[in-house]
This record gives sequence, C-alpha cells and structure tokens, in this order.
Amino acid sequence: MSVSLEVCRERTETADAAGHWDDDRTTAVVLAREDDAVVGSVVVLDLGADDPALRFTAVPEGAFEALVPMLREAAELTRAAGGTALRWVAESDEMPPSVPAELGATEGGDVYRWWHLELSAARTEDGGAGPVEERPAGEDAVFRLGLEDAVFDVEIEDGTAVLVHDREEEHTAGELTALVAAVVRRVREEHPSAGAAEAYAAPDDDVLGAALTAVGFAPTDRRAVEYLLPLG
Repeated sequence: MSVSLEVCRERTETADAAGHWDDDRTTAVVLAREDDAVVGSVVVLDLGADDPALRFTAVPEGAFEALVPMLREAAELTRAAGGTALRWVAESDEMPPSVPAELGATEGGDVYRWWHLELSAARTEDGGAGPVEERPAGEDAVFRLGLEDAVFDVEIEDGTAVLVHDREEEHTAGELTALVAAVVRRVREEHPSAGAAEAYAAPDDDVLGAALTAVGFAPTDRRAVEYLLPLG
C-alpha cells in the first residue's frame, strides 16, 4: 500500500465529517490517503498534564499498513509541541506486533480484557440485590439498564450483544451480578438473533470480573494494551 499523509492542525471538512474533532482535547489529526480515499487516521490529544511524558496520547484507527507512518508523524507533532512521549491504547487484534517494534514503542500493561458468553449457557438467576432500572440508552445502544450509578449500555453487532459498562461508586459482586444477569435476560428475551455476549473489564476490577464469572462469562485472549513511544 502506498499512502500519503495529511496533517490537520485545525478543523477540516474531512476530519469533521469523521468526528475526529469531536473531542475538545484534539490538537492535530493525521490522515492517511490512498488514491484520495482516507484509509486511516491518528488523532493526537493534549491531555493537559504537567508531565510532558503524560501530556499527549494518540487514537489510531485504520489500515494496518498505514499505522507506522501515521504514528511516526503523530510522534513528530508531539515532540514539536514539547511532549517527551506518545502513548496510545489499541486492542490486540488492531495493532500488529510489527508496528510498535518498528516504531521503538514498548507494550505496557493491559487496560482491559474482553470476556465472552454463549447466551445458551448463561446463568441469569436474579440475586435480588437492589432494583435494576431502565435508563435512557446511549448512542448506538439498543437499551441501557442501571443499578444505582452502575450502568450497562448494550449494542448488537453481528449477532453479538456488546455490554459497555460504566460506574463511579464501588458495588458488591452481588449487586453487579444482579445487573449483569438482568442485562443478559433482556438480551435473550428481546434480541433472540444474538447468540453470544461480550463485555470488558479492567484487570484490577475484581468485582466486575466476579459478576461476569457468576453469569457465565469467561475471559478471552482479546485485550487492550497501552503502548509507550519515548521521544527523547
């Protein structure tokens, strides 16, 4: 693949259309083009941290073949802005090992890991730990259920229910088990075309991990990893 790069330091029609400037922290966008078609992008975010090694992060997306030149250009933009490192998070199936190796980036710890459940094997007995409520669903979600401040948005992708979790306060494993079970029951009742469910959890989120396990989810090899590229 032969690609050309376009660096956008301000909003452009192309970058706006793809939503690259939706985040107020966006400081630049690197676009990769092949025959005038955009095949990849890297959004550079300025997090505003005092530490120049923590200030900038990148959000890569697109064709594998375009990742190295796009991230290299993003690194130069970061260096020019005073950053001493560029960080990004990517899932294991979206970042070939050759990319960080060629750039000289190192792999940090897991940010989260995906869990999988065949819905026919789900254990959805209600633990009765508090009232699970219907909430206004987020964008692209078919429904949202919540228990106090803990919520799950559910999206249906290619016959799989994807559970997107958010919470601010601590909850017990029993409370989250009741919420996960209610979500899975709702999927089985209202979306019979979905044969499986997926959810993700941080490696240190033992409470959510216990809740997922109780309902029948099992961890997979698919994970999101943070990469670090020093810019000495």
